Amino acid sequence: MNNFKRKRKKGLSPRLRYPLRKSISLVGLMGSGKTTIGVRLARRLHSKFVDSDHEIEAAAGHSVAEIFEKFGEEDFRKGERRVISRLITQEKNIVLGTGGGAFMDLKTRGRLKAQTIVIWLKVDVELLVERTARRDTRPLLQKGNPRKILQKLIEERYPVYEEAHIIVESGQGPHDKVVNDIIWKLNKYLAIEKKKYQRRMARQRARAKNENNATGNENDVKDNS
Repeated sequence: MNNFKRKRKKGLSPRLRYPLRKSISLVGLMGSGKTTIGVRLARRLHSKFVDSDHEIEAAAGHSVAEIFEKFGEEDFRKGERRVISRLITQEKNIVLGTGGGAFMDLKTRGRLKAQTIVIWLKVDVELLVERTARRDTRPLLQKGNPRKILQKLIEERYPVYEEAHIIVESGQGPHDKVVNDIIWKLNKYLAIEKKKYQRRMARQRARAKNENNATGNENDVKDNS
């Protein structure tokens, strides 16, 4: 960890130091910047950005707002679950921007955590209110006071978002700064995962060696008897 702190220099754009063996999924509330940051992150990683809501709209032939209005949230979540499962299974090394409620679904959350590196873009309520006020296509915010609704969603969802592999504060600063923070944290995460993998492989080799030695000893006993 200290090595990463020592190498991080102000003003420099970090590069990914380890190969990505999984796709990245971005989770967070509406207005957290999953699309704008996701596009920039994918560009930096020479990857492709995919927006799950856009894919759902393409599959359903309706906008997200229309799906909510005509079929209800439960049907939307079912379709979302199928689309996200398809995307992370068929697509390789993508940056996936998910809808705000996707990670709340138990099955979707399990798949994302198992098959991708989940990054939570954490934003405070004041900034969320400011950002979401620029668009009127948020079905969940059309049912009352947007600030109260967002605060309630924060209380419900932030404890679940805490299960993400990486948490990054997405505040008022430039989007490129958030992307830099993501890459720094990705490097730390991947370094830890690499060490875990190396230790796991070492244990497997040690077990295999012990088993071979045990088999050899048994054979020696049989030969001598």
